[in-house]
Amino acid sequence: MVSREPMSEEGTEPARRTVSPGRQQASVLVVDDEPDFCQVVKEILSIDGLVVLEAHSVIQALATLAHQAPDLVLTDVMMPDIDGLDLIRSLRSEPSWSRIPAVVVSARVLEEDRAAALQAGANAFLPKPFSARELRETIRPLLSSA
Repeated sequence: MVSREPMSEEGTEPARRTVSPGRQQASVLVVDDEPDFCQVVKEILSIDGLVVLEAHSVIQALATLAHQAPDLVLTDVMMPDIDGLDLIRSLRSEPSWSRIPAVVVSARVLEEDRAAALQAGANAFLPKPFSARELRETIRPLLSSA
């Protein structure tokens, strides 16, 4: 299931929740075919005040991106339909998405896996399993520069 932000009154673009007047709340799209993984990441990031969108496939992620561009995409590599590296390649090839930072999470931790993620256009690679601290330390600088 994909969680979407409400549409703006004009219905032309997604509305964003705000943390304080004049400051928009950052959003992260978590893409993983394991709902439990998405839920844990959502709990961690929600504590930090982030809006977390979920997609359980690349197809769902692309549908979400068509309606709302998040501030960061966190994607697994191995999924049943299309892999996360293809999602990142799609991000990099679409002008309206090309600047969205992307983090690859993967249980495959060989150096060639990391290199493949970075070559596909990922901004960072985070091996599974990881701690909440490692997740925060990885995404924080990417959200700051977005």
